[in-house]
Amino acid sequence: MRDIIITTLVLVFGGAVVYTAVLASQIPLGVSPTFITFDTIKPTVTDTPKVIPVTLTSVRGKKALFIGDSHTAADYGWQHQVCKQTGMTYLNTAVGGQQTTWMVGVAKAKITEYFDYCFIYGGANDMAGNRPPMKSVKNIQAIVDICNKNQVTPIVITGFDPKTCINIGSRKQYQGYPQRYSRFQQMLVDSIQQAVVIKTHCISRTDCGDFLCHMTSSGHKKMASCVIEELKLKKL
Repeated sequence: MRDIIITTLVLVFGGAVVYTAVLASQIPLGVSPTFITFDTIKPTVTDTPKVIPVTLTSVRGKKALFIGDSHTAADYGWQHQVCKQTGMTYLNTAVGGQQTTWMVGVAKAKITEYFDYCFIYGGANDMAGNRPPMKSVKNIQAIVDICNKNQVTPIVITGFDPKTCINIGSRKQYQGYPQRYSRFQQMLVDSIQQAVVIKTHCISRTDCGDFLCHMTSSGHKKMASCVIEELKLKKL
């Protein structure tokens, strides 16, 4: 019977649990017990990282102006879908075949404090016409400056990836066009001041309706989704 445990103590200090046990057979008669101690440390429980929710911006009831060329001119294109999904009203001034110099004129005539946002998507025709990219970038910056002067938030769209979406084939008049357009887009990202610039390389060649990548319905849908996601806009 002397093999029974004569003392068992459980002490809890913070995260440590201390078990103290003495076997009677190990204690000579007339000798005070010597305690044998085993420490078991409970691992510290790390708090689960908090997930910070993304704050979406509601633009319901806001007014948007679109300035661009044929890539924005479709009646139910990406611009229409952005506004329909978020609740904005809009005026679309885009016209096919126009260059950024023309777009500056539209900006001077149309941008007022009436609008909350101005979406600017141009440059394809400039680059197809062998215009120096920097001159076109300066035109986009001029439109941005007009926006800021009128307290309108400017949003610059780069467009699709020209190196993967444009297919010039043997058309000599378009030689170098994808490369110029690509340089222009990167200059927008690197150089435009006081505007939101969205690099919208979100569609593939299969979303293009022709060799210059005028988007099909799938392309417009992807472009709209990309703009909404990048701007973190709240859908209806």
